[in-house]
Amino acid sequence: MGLLMDVAHKCSVLELVCLLRRRYFRRARLQRFDDTHPCIFVLSTGRVGTQTLAALLGLSPNVFAYHEPGPTLYPLSRFAYELGDDMRVRGVFREAFIAARNERFDCCLKFKKGYVETSPQATFLAPAILEAIPDVKFIHVVRGPRYVVRSAMRRKWYAGNPADRTRIAPLPESEWGKTWNKWDAFEKNTWLWAETNRWIREFWSYLAVERRLLLDAEKIFDGNEEQLDRLFSFVGSSRPSKRKIVRILDKRLNRQTTGSFPEPCDWPESMRLTFRTIAGKEMDAFGYEL
Repeated sequence: MGLLMDVAHKCSVLELVCLLRRRYFRRARLQRFDDTHPCIFVLSTGRVGTQTLAALLGLSPNVFAYHEPGPTLYPLSRFAYELGDDMRVRGVFREAFIAARNERFDCCLKFKKGYVETSPQATFLAPAILEAIPDVKFIHVVRGPRYVVRSAMRRKWYAGNPADRTRIAPLPESEWGKTWNKWDAFEKNTWLWAETNRWIREFWSYLAVERRLLLDAEKIFDGNEEQLDRLFSFVGSSRPSKRKIVRILDKRLNRQTTGSFPEPCDWPESMRLTFRTIAGKEMDAFGYEL
């Protein structure tokens, strides 16, 4: 410190900043992510509390946690859903992903931190991410379909929302592809919940158990201690104090406050039947009832 004070009298503030940066970055840096400094991506449908999740994980001292870092990956993720089975283009998605996130990864490693990204924008890029970062870990956050669909309807997903161009649609040859253009927004959002979670479950089967974590969104945001312990343990951190957690949970970040759509208890029987027809299989897989 004495040396730095002497230097400070002889150089400008800018020069001092540059000197401090050089002294810091001469220290050993991480060469790759590991279980102590993990690289983790959250997979979800969206509307499951990912912004709050990023704030929670930001309490972990061993990682930098981001919600929607730029550049956005939503368009690339949709293309990955449509074309990801084609091995000729899988490498393209991998290299595009690396180009989009490499600077952030490099920064985290320089500061000896792990990296966590919570928004759903990378969901369908998960296979490419796994190829790019072999030690990557994934968190699958699931929220009850009725509330995800209601929130999506209030945001006018598939009904003129500016981001609709980045949302997935059934492949033409799929079960639902031939009738998609005749569906209303409710049917499309129900399919989105079901198909996204089906896709993640299928991807899940290729992952080692220690590289994956399934979380119940409702329990996390109700402050369930068992779920919170599992979350922070997976990130390589102990659970922060209850006071810090409650301070974040009470903010209800990105809570839906605009738009209108009936509460699930007020849905007519015809709507319930449609919902069950489209999403029933996945609802059963996760133990949800209508």
